[in-house]
Amino acid sequence: MKRLRAARPRNGEQANRWRHWPTAIRAGIGVLTWATLCLILLGYNLFPGRVSLRVGEPSPTLVRAKRMAQYVDREETERLREEAAARVSTEYSPLPFARADAEKRVTQDFAALKEARAEGVAGVRKRLSWLPAESAGWAASAGDAELSRLEGRARTIVRQTMSKEIREGTADLRAAREEAGAAARREHEPAKAGLLAAVVRREVAPTKRYDEEALKAAKEEARQRVQEVVRTIEADHAVVFPGERVTREHLVMLEALGLTSPRLDYRRLVSTLLIVGLIVLLLGLQTRHWAPSVYAQPKLLLLLALLAAVSLFVVNLLMLALPNVWMLIVPSVALMAAALLADTIAMALALALSLLVGLMANAGLPATLLSLGSAVTALAFASQLWPMSRLRVVVGAVAAVNLVLVVAVGLLQGAQAMTIAKHAVLAGALYAPGAAALALGGIYMLQRPFGITTHLSLLELSNPQMPLLRQLQAEAPGTYHHSMMVAGLAEAAAEAVGADALLTRVGALYHDIGKLNRPAFFVENQGLLGVENLHDKLSSSLSGLIIIAHVKDGVELARKHRLPPAVVSIVGEHHGATTMSYFYHQALTGSRPEDVSEQQFRYPGPLPSSKEAALVMLADGVHAAAKSISEPTAQRVQQMVREMVRERVMGGQLAQCELTFREITTAEAVMAKVLTASLCRDRIAYPEPVQTG
Repeated sequence: MKRLRAARPRNGEQANRWRHWPTAIRAGIGVLTWATLCLILLGYNLFPGRVSLRVGEPSPTLVRAKRMAQYVDREETERLREEAAARVSTEYSPLPFARADAEKRVTQDFAALKEARAEGVAGVRKRLSWLPAESAGWAASAGDAELSRLEGRARTIVRQTMSKEIREGTADLRAAREEAGAAARREHEPAKAGLLAAVVRREVAPTKRYDEEALKAAKEEARQRVQEVVRTIEADHAVVFPGERVTREHLVMLEALGLTSPRLDYRRLVSTLLIVGLIVLLLGLQTRHWAPSVYAQPKLLLLLALLAAVSLFVVNLLMLALPNVWMLIVPSVALMAAALLADTIAMALALALSLLVGLMANAGLPATLLSLGSAVTALAFASQLWPMSRLRVVVGAVAAVNLVLVVAVGLLQGAQAMTIAKHAVLAGALYAPGAAALALGGIYMLQRPFGITTHLSLLELSNPQMPLLRQLQAEAPGTYHHSMMVAGLAEAAAEAVGADALLTRVGALYHDIGKLNRPAFFVENQGLLGVENLHDKLSSSLSGLIIIAHVKDGVELARKHRLPPAVVSIVGEHHGATTMSYFYHQALTGSRPEDVSEQQFRYPGPLPSSKEAALVMLADGVHAAAKSISEPTAQRVQQMVREMVRERVMGGQLAQCELTFREITTAEAVMAKVLTASLCRDRIAYPEPVQTG
């Protein structure tokens, strides 16, 4: 079995059955799914294990954590943020033009000094009263060049001093002025030094000023830099003891564990409705785009909705009893969807369920990662789900990935090593084989009620010990042998053209079961049953009716034994609308050929509507025609196969199936090769036994 997938009928009647259903029906299924999922997510009180406690009241019972979880300690977080904000006492904003303005004031001081010299020392003292007396006397007699040199030196000192941060209202300004004065006093003459020191001390000013708005912003920034305090609750931790007064921290822990029965506020209601609605809508669009055959049949959409709702219900029911139970449920449901619907639908369903699981009881990102990772791994190895000998492959792969996922998420959450080890062993040793077992059981339970053919049921039907095949072997041995040969031819051709080889083989094994009603009327059984040709005593038209009836009888018998719809379709289509040429030509040579109509000897159809049915038709015709080759050779077999296939093509028997001309040519070559190998075998001539004695 190359790949586990749904094998559904593709005949026109079955495929078009739901095509005329209005869009409102599918929309109704979507709304029903949306409402059901919302009720499951919001109906916490419907599930056991939840508690309803309030702050200050004593707990009536001991409440333990059933799984590991994390929560934000908001009180501790807020305390740390307040401390960080308190450490920001003042905040200053820069004064971009402070240095330029100070230099400009220095220039103005020396300009005033030069003007005051005309009035002598008294004029200088009057206009520049802040100058020391000794410096004012020297300045009154100083020349312009000397004053200009001092002005340049003063501007340099002010520029250098104010290049550093000087905060308004602090000791920074006093220190900066002292530094500038010290630099000025390094002049040789006391009078010059005093003048220079007085100017620079006066004009050095703050470069930053106190900013209340900036202080608020800085405090808020300091608060935001403090990360939330995340605490981990270990599994089996006692959250609240009996009689203990419930605090806010207790409620936060209970909510993180999903143990509370919260009041349904409108915000939670609206957010759940919107999120679930979006997920259901995207799942429906994915189904319409990637699996139109599923989207066209409401019963398959109902199956998709059933898988989603039941799995979410079970997760909500068991999540308090089993840690990470989504690693058991979501992969098993994904495998069911892959087998019953389509691989793409399975992947979309796994993603949708993983997102919904994340909404449950604040499970969040860890639950989504665990369930999605496990489900994707299961889908990657879905082809190994059957037969049982391969089951260890999918179980081993899921177990290995589950171990890695649990360890990685546990380390991310900061869980204790013992808790991580316990959950890892549980996910690998129990959940991996459990998911495979649940998937197999679900597939067997759901495939028949929803009329779906899977490779699991086909493998079971291909067993020669099946009652219908055993009956065929006992009552119509020639037909049974013919069916086995046709199955080999059709299966080889199906593998060559990329059709469903297993469905083709099973359809070929059962295609002639209608002959069980009258096995003696078919030539391949007469010799083995020891009867003469009964058609010698019947008219050609009556013989034709008996032969044609085996198709209708086969369909009724297949439905009676509840064979899958895909197999029933092949039984009903394997002759298409071909003509029984033998009885037709026999009728034309009778006494009244003018009363003979070709329609009397033509099978009623329908024509093959799938590759598998078409290949069974070709293999059936090829094997029947091969019996007419008296001395088979490779060339004769190839010519016979070519003529028979061309007859079916030219007769329009393959007009409604999906086979291309290239695939028909490939199938023809493969059937010729298989027939040549079975009919044209060279045998070794054994010597006569030697007589002794």
